Amino acid sequence: MRIDQSTINEIKDKTDILDVVSEYVKLEKRGRNYIGLCPFHDEKTPSFTVSEDKQICHCFGCKKGGNVFQFIQEIKDIPFTEAVKELGDRVNIQVDVPNHSQAGGTHQIASEDLQMIEMHELMQAYYHYALVKTVEGEAALNYLKERGFSDEMIEKRKIGYAPDNATFCHDFLEKKGYDIELAYEAGLLSRNEENFSYYDRFRDRIMFPLQNAQGRTVGYSGRTYTDQEPKYLNSPETPIFQKRRLLYNLDKARRSIRKIDEIMLLEGFMDVIKSDQAGLHQVVATMGTQLSQEHITVVKKLTNNITLMFDGDSAGQNATLKTGQQLLQQGFNVFVIQLPSGMDPDEYLVKHGEDAFNHFVTHEKKTFINFKIHLHQDEIQNNDLAYEKYLKEITQDISYMNSSILRKKVLQEVADLFKVSFDSLSQSVGHYSHQAPEPPSAAPDIPQFRQLSRNEKAEVCLLKHFVYDKDRFLNYHRQIEADDFTNSYFKRIFNTLRDFYSENETYTLSDVIHYVDSDEMKEAFIALDNFLLNDEPYDHELDDYVAIIQENRDEESKESLNRRLNEALRLGDVELQKYYLEKIVNFNKNTKT
Repeated sequence: MRIDQSTINEIKDKTDILDVVSEYVKLEKRGRNYIGLCPFHDEKTPSFTVSEDKQICHCFGCKKGGNVFQFIQEIKDIPFTEAVKELGDRVNIQVDVPNHSQAGGTHQIASEDLQMIEMHELMQAYYHYALVKTVEGEAALNYLKERGFSDEMIEKRKIGYAPDNATFCHDFLEKKGYDIELAYEAGLLSRNEENFSYYDRFRDRIMFPLQNAQGRTVGYSGRTYTDQEPKYLNSPETPIFQKRRLLYNLDKARRSIRKIDEIMLLEGFMDVIKSDQAGLHQVVATMGTQLSQEHITVVKKLTNNITLMFDGDSAGQNATLKTGQQLLQQGFNVFVIQLPSGMDPDEYLVKHGEDAFNHFVTHEKKTFINFKIHLHQDEIQNNDLAYEKYLKEITQDISYMNSSILRKKVLQEVADLFKVSFDSLSQSVGHYSHQAPEPPSAAPDIPQFRQLSRNEKAEVCLLKHFVYDKDRFLNYHRQIEADDFTNSYFKRIFNTLRDFYSENETYTLSDVIHYVDSDEMKEAFIALDNFLLNDEPYDHELDDYVAIIQENRDEESKESLNRRLNEALRLGDVELQKYYLEKIVNFNKNTKT
């Protein structure tokens, strides 16, 4: 019996691997990482590296390491469950190591989470009915229509109304047989701490349902249409609603994001609703929080291009600077659309209309660095101290840019503004780019899941979902052939999984590492284990990956065959070399004929 995954995730989120490893290894900062003498083998030259960004550790000598759980397993020679319990104690999360007598524990937790979602979706229908079909909801409905909400928009978003009644939700859920205390834990009810009586959290508010990435309703934002405070009342943090993990509209925007290869981040969900209605279907928003690492992890899986369109006031500009800097340093191509002063997307649409809005969005998009330059342009031109400060800062910013085309364009703009030569500026950027290199890999055969092609990204994401759940593997693996994989590591992982699952019911990293023979494949599975991905796939996500992978069947070329042969040569895989040599020979024969 495994510990519930949500508990494991919570412990991982609250634990910094740097703090844990520092108790056993003296670490020194080297670039973006930390390095020290490996605790698992004798060495004179430090080769044990800790990445705080990725929350992993790894020894380039003995190959040991992994995430924080695996480190504790290795350092204390204890099972995974005990490592989870020990780390849980550090962050005040109680973990009962499961055994066969506790077989119902995980199911109970899952069942309660599902009940919370069911309650939210029942209330969604009830609130929606109250808005569009009752006298009590007329004032709220009229307010929405005055704000430009059409009947179609209200129906699509299932917007509702919570009547001015302290027990509207309470009585409905009680009548349906739900546990009232569980409804309180779900965030639908509040509680009087003096007499422990329960009452509705949302009263006399327009109710906007909040969905998770799978499209299930997990919370609400209640907006006043009168003079209530606060203006927006959101669901509290619950087991099913965590702001740091939720991006509003992601469930609806995902396909557009993949198609356009861009995500647009707005400040509020009202802006998202109006922008989506105007034709910008790749829009999302955080729930009143800063962009978290969990948000970034989800976004990075979908696209490397992100556009910020925050409010056109000073607060919006500051938020753009902070968020843009964070994303730039995480390897994104970051763009900005700066709205006119004092306007948000909703206000722009109301004043100028959809056509003008779409024209503005299309023609006012600039790189984040360009936005930053123009924001400080007057200061740069009239203050020598600011000139020096921003030249150094922007030069370093350019070094983070992955696109060579955009980098060249920005370099020219910066060179013109600061009146420096393009070549000297480019040289300075190169200095920053190589000033803090990543620790060198021990050998060329270490798998790297970075800078992946479109096909490789689909391959690794599909494999990651396969190790999360054996049933997913069984449902999809027959649609794929090993030769469909363009990356040799991913092909070998797929073949290994097929053999492993024929003998094992569940996947754990420790089990599969014992299962494989080569250090190279152990490294590959460790890298896959630390590849960040959502636990549950979105609608049609796996189908999308399979479709991309199958495209290779129709796109085989001499270049792709040569590329695969070179990969096989690099890996020293004799069988793969023979296979691709034979295919190249046959390809040449067929081409001549």
